[in-house]
Amino acid sequence: MATLTAPAPPARRPKPVRKFIRTWFLERTLRRVPKTRQILDLGCGYGFYFSINPHARGVDGDPVAVEYLCQQGFDVQQADFLQGLPYPDAEFEYVIAHDVLEHFRFDELESLCSEVHRILRPGGIFLVLVPNRKGYDYGLRTGAGHQLFVTRSEIERLCQGCFGLRWQYPEPLPRWLGRFFTHNKEVFELVKSV
Repeated sequence: MATLTAPAPPARRPKPVRKFIRTWFLERTLRRVPKTRQILDLGCGYGFYFSINPHARGVDGDPVAVEYLCQQGFDVQQADFLQGLPYPDAEFEYVIAHDVLEHFRFDELESLCSEVHRILRPGGIFLVLVPNRKGYDYGLRTGAGHQLFVTRSEIERLCQGCFGLRWQYPEPLPRWLGRFFTHNKEVFELVKSV
């Protein structure tokens, strides 16, 4: 099984004001996901998504972030994603990867997508949010561990035989304007093929 090319930098704890702005003004897609336990936040870090859905479950590789979230009462496990995810087959309705895929090489993503496919129920949704080009480059400059600029082409290659691409769109701003904004995302909604 593949290993990480470089250790991922530890997650940063978000400042309360920034977390509030992201939650209520930037992440419309995540607010539309049902608020149930059948959601896995893949690479949950310090739990940004839990401010939207406190019932979700999470998994991350950073032991400090996992311990922090467990102390807050959230259902979070630590795992090396490339060694498998610690969940049974068909456990989740949604798997959310928010600012995660760009931290892996393409061959590593193939392994990770196979695991996501395994833990999703038939018809389950793999919701991927990745930075636009400006955001990706910003992550390179700040040492955030970005390794792959994820585009529709990479997503389509990863989806073959496992997922169907239902939607792709920019968020929160239209692509023509969002390209000037570091925190604009490209959203991919993938549906598990049976």
